[in-house]
Amino acid sequence: MRPKILDLLFKDDRMFVLEVCPVTTRNLTSSATEKQEWAVITRRNVPGYPPHRSDTFSTKAEAIEYFKKVVVETPRISLGNKSPVPPPDLETYKSWLIAENLYDPILNPDAPVKPDA
Repeated sequence: MRPKILDLLFKDDRMFVLEVCPVTTRNLTSSATEKQEWAVITRRNVPGYPPHRSDTFSTKAEAIEYFKKVVVETPRISLGNKSPVPPPDLETYKSWLIAENLYDPILNPDAPVKPDA
């Protein structure tokens, strides 16, 4: 059984949520120009969604391909903060999101977004 304190911290069973978005990148130590790229942003699934990691890609298609590869490995509270072993395939993960009514901007965009607490 999941401790109630986790219900207060995490918005659902996922420890992290991912999003794909356009970003502007630049090297702060050189005079290179800014680049318009795409990123997969990994955020903690807690109020405020603080960023945990960012991976950048040249195209949206590359970012979405990476997103689909890693999102299935999202650690879950119910699994002792570990990823599912073996990781589910993308369709199984998507079915889980839908069954749990969990929002995902790519795989389950019609689910309600939980408000920040």
